[in-house]
Amino acid sequence: MTGARRLVAAVGIALIGCGVVFFAIDLTIGEIAGVVVWLAGAVIIHDAVLVPVVTAVDAVLRRAGRRLPSAVVMVVELGLAVGALLTAMVVPEVIAQARGPRNPTVVPGDYGQRLAVLWVAIVVLVALASAVIGWRARRSARRSRRS
Repeated sequence: MTGARRLVAAVGIALIGCGVVFFAIDLTIGEIAGVVVWLAGAVIIHDAVLVPVVTAVDAVLRRAGRRLPSAVVMVVELGLAVGALLTAMVVPEVIAQARGPRNPTVVPGDYGQRLAVLWVAIVVLVALASAVIGWRARRSARRSRRS
């Protein structure tokens, strides 16, 4: 197993190295500064917004988890985390659209509407998965009582 891990690590390091080289070759100083600002903003949004929200919801779910199967709690947490991360990635496009891009073909879609559809899909999938998990837990409990 360590050989496979070393191989994966070596490939990852090589790909990161290629990315750094192409990053330095293809971008100007101003573009590199823009990427650094964007990355710093991503870290701030993650640490200042997403983590506290997910942690607060997690605390509420863990308290409710005494009555819910732990798998349901995990599915809800996963849905929230995926939705929050995708929201963080789409918000810059929504802001760019609101500003009105110089070139209208750069941000062609209705990102706000697509984000709303995404959240509806996540809620539906989480609800369906939670219902299936709850149904299976109740069925399993009934079977164990009969035995």
